[in-house]
Amino acid sequence: MDRFAEDVSALMREVAAREIMPRFRALADHEVEEKEKGDLVTVADRASEEWLTPKLEALLPGSHVLGEEAAAADLSLMSLLDRDTRLWTVDPVDGTANFVAGKETFGVMLSLIEKGEVTHAWIYLPVTNEFAIASKGGGAWWHDASGAVQLQAGASPHEPAAQSASFYVRFMPDEWKGAIGAHSAGIGRSSAYLCSAVDYTNVARGRHDFVTYHRMLPWDHAPGSLILREAGGVVRDMETGMDYVPRNLKGPHLVARDEESWQRTAAAIRALRAHL
Repeated sequence: MDRFAEDVSALMREVAAREIMPRFRALADHEVEEKEKGDLVTVADRASEEWLTPKLEALLPGSHVLGEEAAAADLSLMSLLDRDTRLWTVDPVDGTANFVAGKETFGVMLSLIEKGEVTHAWIYLPVTNEFAIASKGGGAWWHDASGAVQLQAGASPHEPAAQSASFYVRFMPDEWKGAIGAHSAGIGRSSAYLCSAVDYTNVARGRHDFVTYHRMLPWDHAPGSLILREAGGVVRDMETGMDYVPRNLKGPHLVARDEESWQRTAAAIRALRAHL
């Protein structure tokens, strides 16, 4: 890990130790709110983002931060995506509902975007003290207590009955929702971690084969997209055939371990959509 990646990783570990883990399974009722129906935010989310923001901007003078909670309070901040200045995305607690419920499936996610392209990414799982870190062209690496290994997503099993997937369709148009639902019926194992940090790292580690998403908010997808691509995977819009970019905020995206399985699965879902 280079010095830049180490500096960012150290900030993520520190914010988790200061603001997140002391509140895990210790939140008071007044420390949890709904931003909108079903979308929770906690004092840990807000405190973490507020602590990280000035430190990230100081680390790269002239950069800006687009944080989930700041954007929720001021939607005009989304216009930062259209600029070519260096931009950090921050998801201070990804999987907030899991965090509130006392489940261990949550993480901290950061990325650096330069001229609209993700160039660096970090996903931190505080409970297990594990990191996925990637740089464009530099590979993706998994860091845990045993050391660092390069991530290789590998090839997905050909038979659907042997595959594992997560199908998130809540925000999908009806025709895509129906097609994905029909396809999912033949998949061997479906799960819903409701946490991009877990889903992306599982696919990058070869533990999961596919994920579908429609709402592509950058703090949820920019970090995982680079980590997965550097591990050999694919994140692409099934309707347009375009690879994910942070400026694309919606679309029926399919996340896959490898190109061949992306093509095969996208074709199967498109065929089902055509008959709906």
